[in-house]
Amino acid sequence: MTAALETEIAELVAAYPRLAVVHLRKPEAVLAGTLAFEASPGDLETISASFDIELTVPHAFPRELPRAKETGGRIRADYEHLFTNGTLCLGVPIEQRRAFFEQPSLLGFVDQVLIPYLYGYCFWQKYGRHPFDEAAHGAEGILDHYLDVLGLDDPLAALAAIRLLYEHGYRNDHNCPCGSGRRIRSCCHRKALRTLYEHHTPETLRYDTEAIFEACLTRFERGRLSFPRPMRRELRRLLDKRPS
Repeated sequence: MTAALETEIAELVAAYPRLAVVHLRKPEAVLAGTLAFEASPGDLETISASFDIELTVPHAFPRELPRAKETGGRIRADYEHLFTNGTLCLGVPIEQRRAFFEQPSLLGFVDQVLIPYLYGYCFWQKYGRHPFDEAAHGAEGILDHYLDVLGLDDPLAALAAIRLLYEHGYRNDHNCPCGSGRRIRSCCHRKALRTLYEHHTPETLRYDTEAIFEACLTRFERGRLSFPRPMRRELRRLLDKRPS
């Protein structure tokens, strides 16, 4: 584990002293204990709560995101934003990265990703509805996120966007994948594309490319999308030849 991550873990425990380090062994560190918070996001009401949490932090953080479980039995097993293994579904990975981009640390992850999730659960439990926009799960959720962030209606344009970032990175001189015919530097999507790229790592770019490809294939198989065969073959070749 890097000295930087050790420092970030120490900062997190200092801010939330009821959390404690369980182990620091490779490839992950584990913290557990009670996470108490008071939050009032935006114009929403203030909620104070505490949850028993187990937080698993990859030594490769922030290239790999932490995972969290609620261990006190407070979150109902039928809650829709809970994976079957008990891990909390904290949102689309790229959106998690965006949320704590301005505070790129483990403390930022807890403050900007984990606590809003727990706030949302408390709100849902009290009112029967979610306080924030809810994304679909899995590949569909990732595709929907890109459509929303880029202001697109066409799933294949979103696929073209993530493929461009995966294969070439952010390049102003490329044609914008939105289909406008403009170079990225002259297109209204340039800022959103650049921000997406800044929040990615090579691993997450591949992950999102595969996920959006999968979502487009699913829509094609259900008759909801015209997906040209040459494009499918080309994408499969790209994903097969690049390392996982």
